[in-house]
Amino acid sequence: MKQLYLLILVLGVTFFKNDVVAQHYYLPLNNDVNARYDSSLYKVGSSFHTSIKPYFSDEIKLVTPIDSIGAYMMKPTKFQKTWVGRKLFNEHLLEVRDDDYFLYGDFIMEFDGGRSMETQGDKNLFINSRGIAVGGTFGKHFSFNSSFLESQSTFSSYIDSSIRKTFVVPGASRIKNYDNKFDYGTVNGTIAFSLKKHFSFQLGHDKNFIGDGYRSVLLSDNSYNYPFLKVNANFWKIKYMVLYAIFQDGPYVTVFDESFRRKYGVFHYLDINIGKRLTFGVLESIIWENDSARVFDYNYLNPVIFLRPVEFSIGSPDNALLGFNLKYKISSKVYAYGQVMLDEFKLNEIKADSGWWGNKHAFQVGFRTFNPFGLDRLEMSSEFNYARPFTYQHRTSRSAYAHYNQPLAHPLGANFWESVTSINYGYKRWQLSTRFNYAKVGYDVDSIGELQNFGNNVLLSYETRPSDYGNDMLQGLETTVINVDLKLWYVLNPASNLVVEAGTRLRQAENRYGTDETIFFFLGIRSTLSNRYLDF
Repeated sequence: MKQLYLLILVLGVTFFKNDVVAQHYYLPLNNDVNARYDSSLYKVGSSFHTSIKPYFSDEIKLVTPIDSIGAYMMKPTKFQKTWVGRKLFNEHLLEVRDDDYFLYGDFIMEFDGGRSMETQGDKNLFINSRGIAVGGTFGKHFSFNSSFLESQSTFSSYIDSSIRKTFVVPGASRIKNYDNKFDYGTVNGTIAFSLKKHFSFQLGHDKNFIGDGYRSVLLSDNSYNYPFLKVNANFWKIKYMVLYAIFQDGPYVTVFDESFRRKYGVFHYLDINIGKRLTFGVLESIIWENDSARVFDYNYLNPVIFLRPVEFSIGSPDNALLGFNLKYKISSKVYAYGQVMLDEFKLNEIKADSGWWGNKHAFQVGFRTFNPFGLDRLEMSSEFNYARPFTYQHRTSRSAYAHYNQPLAHPLGANFWESVTSINYGYKRWQLSTRFNYAKVGYDVDSIGELQNFGNNVLLSYETRPSDYGNDMLQGLETTVINVDLKLWYVLNPASNLVVEAGTRLRQAENRYGTDETIFFFLGIRSTLSNRYLDF
């Protein structure tokens, strides 16, 4: 597998943004990159299907110009017109272009350092990541991408504790050691092809996201990259996605060099524009384990949505979930959105209000506004997320809605509710953002401090539940978690998404055992290639 990644790294060419050649590619799955286009994509009358990410350049170009740096256009200085100035501030480090292709290469990096003041004691933290990204496009319909990062890092105590339990860095890969620092690598690569204007195909090792908010209770980019094949069909007012994925499971790993176990997933998502303002989506997902009796279930290769009849016909023991996504454009500057995920559902049990364990569901409601108060590039959003106990769990972790010991949906797992409010403002290449998270979580700890399955950890078997009835929200160790992030950054180079940033992160977790506080100040430079969720 490592040899395959190295081959992709050498031969791959990517979807990263190019400001001259108008060709086909996928944008990086990063909120800051998407924000350059979102105010246009969410306008009333736009037919763009925003809930399927990463975005596809050919579809964006139908709505708004993509082959210029837009808000990052600035009057170049004399130095920026030189070769060194262009490479530092506007271009890829290496570029080869012709009428029908574009190739590039960049060094990518993250060097962050800071001071963490914590209840357990103060400490210095750092992230030291180095790597390479290569890429480009061939013709109007074919593109590749590949990147690799090798990292050594130390983290705040609450993140450090999570890593030592899961052997995985949040959103990244498993660790190579767990002494005073963690070593880990991050690899991604995809091959993308579009067939005229109606079909696109992506084969890769990366992440996907379904939704219109900051979080997703359907499918998010919270966990690490995974191999997948994705097919998109776009016609009339409909976009249909089929995603086949290979996941990894390792909850019983006790040392860092034990192997994770393979499992599989298939996702069908149908997104329909109803008029100029309303969009409605339906998700069907199946997760199943890899065992000696059934290495891969070819019944699930059926690309047509609604696999429930297939499940019944084969007597399936697999984990099936049904989800819905809704978006309504109140105006060209404001939209509301929501999601519902049904893991199991019985209306009679809900009416009985008896706390039946099988009422497993999650939902999200929120809104987002662009350019309020007449301020260009100001964006505000607020959302509420909720997941009942035992949602996303299954008989074993090998069929749970998780990958690499991390949830495939919300980073808090289940048995929680959360409010997230954010404000972002941009001026030229400067960006200022703040985010406030307030959550209530029921952790899997009983009244005497023993671990027990109260429905928070999605990797646990629902068969280990303490009871069938009387299961309430936030049962277990009820904890209030507050995260406040404030960050200022400057986009050094929009072509390679290289930024210089400074900020602070405050986290407070309070329960009956006391209060843990963390205040972290940081400064650094990094290539923003993906989202990072440390607010859990």
